[in-house]
Amino acid sequence: MKPPLQRFGSGGLTLRPITEADLDRTLNWRNLEDVRIWFKTSGRIDPGQHRAWFEQYSAKDDDFVFLVEFEGAPVGQASVYGINRTDRTAEVGRFIAAPEARGRGLMDLACAELLRFCADTLRLTSVYLDVKEDNGRAIALYRRQGFEEEGRREGIVRMRRSLTRDGGCG
Repeated sequence: MKPPLQRFGSGGLTLRPITEADLDRTLNWRNLEDVRIWFKTSGRIDPGQHRAWFEQYSAKDDDFVFLVEFEGAPVGQASVYGINRTDRTAEVGRFIAAPEARGRGLMDLACAELLRFCADTLRLTSVYLDVKEDNGRAIALYRRQGFEEEGRREGIVRMRRSLTRDGGCG
């Protein structure tokens, strides 16, 4: 069962756990052509599939999807999942910027807040992600956030970042 989490963030940007009321919005974002092409599974998702995913997601204690808000308005989503509490590692991703929020640096801020959450709340020591090698915009964002490339395989770049308790690079 998923533990209760409080919203977190700073400077007008907050992340809060998604709720069932967010599903239509997040599905619409995920199904945009210029968003879904960057996911490993890039096909369209129908509402029934999305609701079934949410039911399974709600039962997990190692998977957190956050709605990103700026000054109270929804602007995207970010996630940490596959949390390994023994190794103190997890995968981050599922980053989506709402069309009206793109180009404003909000996902950089959201990523930084998510990394602080991973270090300070989850007490992780490192996080990793997989990104398509032709997604230069995302790779640049991850590099700005301190991720370093670990390797490549079949068009996917694996990147990792060490964490310290204040969310900074370790």
